[in-house]
Amino acid sequence: MSSARLTYDGPALQAHTMDVRLLAPALLAFGDLAEEAARALWGDQISVKVEVKASFKTGSFGIDLTVAADLAQQVMQWLRGETATSLVNGASLLGTIGGLIGALQWLRGRRPRGVETTPDGKRRLLCDDGDAITVEEHTIVLLRHLRVREHLWQVVAPIERDGVDTVALGTDERIDAVVTREQAAWFVPPPADETVVHEDERTMAFSIVSLSFKEGNKWRLSDGNVTAFVEVADQDFLSRVDRNLVRFAKGDLIIGRTRITQRLMPDGNLRTDYTLLSVQEHRPGAPQIELPLA
Repeated sequence: MSSARLTYDGPALQAHTMDVRLLAPALLAFGDLAEEAARALWGDQISVKVEVKASFKTGSFGIDLTVAADLAQQVMQWLRGETATSLVNGASLLGTIGGLIGALQWLRGRRPRGVETTPDGKRRLLCDDGDAITVEEHTIVLLRHLRVREHLWQVVAPIERDGVDTVALGTDERIDAVVTREQAAWFVPPPADETVVHEDERTMAFSIVSLSFKEGNKWRLSDGNVTAFVEVADQDFLSRVDRNLVRFAKGDLIIGRTRITQRLMPDGNLRTDYTLLSVQEHRPGAPQIELPLA
């Protein structure tokens, strides 16, 4: 178990008091930050909890908290060979969060151009202006984790209020990071982006549910299991449709090469998109009688 000290400083805090409407969300966010960072780094192998200690020291407004990793859980998993993770304690987790803060201060609001691996196994953040910094792998993991970034911003956010100038994070033995009001904007998390998690191309058959011939609209088709809006990207086929060379009825079949793209959305849900790249065949949906050709 490790003691973390979260300290806010500024003219409004000289009496060692702080508006509870500022403090409560920041404390909750710090607990969420520690738990989410541990989950991002070690999954369900290690659980972390944060508790407020009944100790308020002199100086600016500071809060002592305990950050405890479940060591018994770690030892049992290590003995069973379920994890190669070295034993983790609250202090190491705080140091890792401090590394994330340091990386964001170095970036100064810039978005990294990329990440590369150094010969000694470290990671390098690269920016478009040629600037680069070497960081630990754990820092990269947390930098990419949107929820961690959101919780960290909630911890930093009080310094944007009048009379609160800095926030510091550390332990009884060290200060891991200090953030000033001038740096606050660097900690605002980027907007959530959708992420492509899988993409595949295959030949598929769709039955027509409804069509839209307005430019940019998608056709409502069914593959027999799922009814979806399918983007038709075959321009030659669309040109034939525009010239009335192809006529459709509900239930007709369209067979063609299709790209299936699965995206992870900002809300954590998966979305599947279909793009009909080339139409290979159009079959009437009404039953047909096969006649032998002479």
